[in-house]
Amino acid sequence: MLKIAPETDLEDDVAELDDDEIYCAVCSHTATRGRWRISKNGEHKHTLANPLGRVFRVLCFKEAPGVAGSGDATPTFTWFPGYEWQLAFCRGCKAHMGWLYAREDSPGVFFGLIQSALSSTKQ
Repeated sequence: MLKIAPETDLEDDVAELDDDEIYCAVCSHTATRGRWRISKNGEHKHTLANPLGRVFRVLCFKEAPGVAGSGDATPTFTWFPGYEWQLAFCRGCKAHMGWLYAREDSPGVFFGLIQSALSSTKQ
């Protein structure tokens, strides 16, 4: 398998991976699995910009046990209406992996992980 780079289409790679592990691109800690990918706002993969104009390619997963949310949740500048977000970091090396999204009703939690922070191979 190839390492996932920002230019590749991880959505297709994840579909091929099925239940394979997806790793932190920095330390190879297991972040999530292909079977946990989900669609939000009609898509698994999103290209989004923050208020400063920084663009992120974000992939959505219902579970990411290798990733932890940190800090207070906020609805400010959320990319997913109805959800509050907090920063999410690799449990192995503490690299920024994306965001943990939560809301009170079901489904209550999902992860928006930065595509370039993920790898399909363990280094």
